This record gives sequence, C-alpha cells and structure tokens, in this order.
Amino acid sequence: MFLYLRKNHVITTFSIESTTKSEIKDELIIALFMNNIITDSNKFYDNYFSDGLEYFNYEFKIKDIKKELGNIHITFETTPVIGAHNPVGDDEITYKVDVFGTKTLENFTHKKSYEIPPWLQNYMIKTYPETKN
Repeated sequence: MFLYLRKNHVITTFSIESTTKSEIKDELIIALFMNNIITDSNKFYDNYFSDGLEYFNYEFKIKDIKKELGNIHITFETTPVIGAHNPVGDDEITYKVDVFGTKTLENFTHKKSYEIPPWLQNYMIKTYPETKN
C-alpha cells in the first residue's frame, strides 16, 4: 500500500510496485472490476461533466469484501480525476458477484466533491453535487 497525497485528498491505495500476495490480489481484483467501475461511475459523472473523466487503478481501494448467501459483495473506494490529475470526487461503489462470476452493481455513493479548478470549470455541465456524509 502507499499513501497518495494531494491538497485536501488523502487515500491509501495499492502500490503499482506490488510484491506481496495480498497486494497482487488487490491489484488483480481492481483490474477485473475496472471497466465496470468506470462505466457505472460515468453514469453519475456524465450528469456534471461534458468531458470524460480519467480513472487510474492506483486511485482505487478495496474497502470491504464479504460473502453472504453464496454471493460475494465487494466495495471499492474510487477517486476519478479531470485534467492533470485533479480529483473530482471520492466515491464508494459496491458489486455483488454470484457463483458464475456475474457482477451486479448494488450501490454507488458519491461521498465527497472536490472544488474544480477555474481552468477546468468549462467542462462542468451543471452545479456539482454536495458532499454526503
């Protein structure tokens, strides 16, 4: 794991130089869900930004994973960015995975909004949502 620092933005993410089995497993799981996370996150952010956001695997974290009634429920924390790595928000996204490997979105929660720099505000379609606690 490594700590990623940015003004008002601190999340612990996996290291792109993973060496332990645990780190490698986290990196693999994130890679297997990345397209789903991007697609489902964009359903939210496309309402606020005219230009696509960027998603980097090192800005993802596995927050929780549990098994209930034969299904696996996995929650990720994500931070999409715009421009030169300017964070737009912190989100939690949860999937259910059945015994056949089918991934189903269970929940998307926008947890925190970041101030968009003036030079990137022309990409905003409408007022950005307030942060949920």
